[in-house]
Amino acid sequence: MTTVRYDGFLASGAASLTPALHWERRRAAVSARGTYLRFESGHRSVQGLLTASLFTPPSASLPGWRGELFLSAGGSSYADFASFWHATGETRVHYATDDRGAWVGGAAGRTSYGAAPRPVAVVNTGVWARRAFAILTLSASRSFIGDTVYSDVVSSLRASRGRLELNASVGGRLLSRGAGRGVYGDGSATLTLGGRTALFAAAGRYPTDPVSGSVAGRYASAGVRLWLAMPRPAVFRDASPSRPPVAADGDAPSMARLELRPAPDGVRLLLHAAGATHVDLAGDFTDWQAVALRPTGDDVWEATLPIASGLHRLNIRIDAGRWTAPAGTTRVTDEFGGEVGMVTVP
Repeated sequence: MTTVRYDGFLASGAASLTPALHWERRRAAVSARGTYLRFESGHRSVQGLLTASLFTPPSASLPGWRGELFLSAGGSSYADFASFWHATGETRVHYATDDRGAWVGGAAGRTSYGAAPRPVAVVNTGVWARRAFAILTLSASRSFIGDTVYSDVVSSLRASRGRLELNASVGGRLLSRGAGRGVYGDGSATLTLGGRTALFAAAGRYPTDPVSGSVAGRYASAGVRLWLAMPRPAVFRDASPSRPPVAADGDAPSMARLELRPAPDGVRLLLHAAGATHVDLAGDFTDWQAVALRPTGDDVWEATLPIASGLHRLNIRIDAGRWTAPAGTTRVTDEFGGEVGMVTVP
């Protein structure tokens, strides 16, 4: 339930329904989302968006370099008097290390605002860096949509520590012809109270988007998120304790074993992985971003991270292989049907 206020229109109460679907694998992801909004006047708004992303596999000859293909298609209809649609494809080349990276890319496609379709062309570039529990991104783009031309420069920050997640961005539109100009930005905060409850608040201002057909606006929202049903964990246990644990997806037996030890500045994670040449770890406390562990000798890899007390999920990856749950954790299936390891931090 919401109150909607468009510039030049009377405020209106409305009810909305937004189903969403997300499918993800190591190098591919597909998302679908729709919104049905019905105003108290009886008018309605219907929107839909489908996106897909595919990454090239890592190359031993070009370490750190990856290619990406991103596809986006969507449409919307507002109050029975306006309709929009778009279809675009984008390619990017990424270079990334464990704590920083950069990309350059271009997009092309078509968009329509109830009339003849217009061509879309966009070039963009950006850099990012990770420091402790925060990720900072800076990007710039130049867009050509028919006879509309504009540039955007955006800086964003994402930080997560314990139960609190913060997101903020600030951007500027300049060198614009037909798409407005000025400064915009937003911020949000999410506080997880337990396994099924979270509080959130967000506010901001966004610019006109000639590709999707949205006009500039402002928003503010706050509320409570409730997970009414949680997947029942399926614990994988080996029938014979004398045998090494076997991943649920049928991969080869994993001899990697994880230990957690207290440290003055966080939690020390020690992974025993015989014969490994590179080890990554990702968990809810890293925002599921891969963190490279440091070799300490005797087939032991380690990292010290600020991890809040409580129950956490994590996975490891050895020598760019599959993400798996190490021994020393409780193996469960997550809400996407994959396997993760669960640990408790005192």
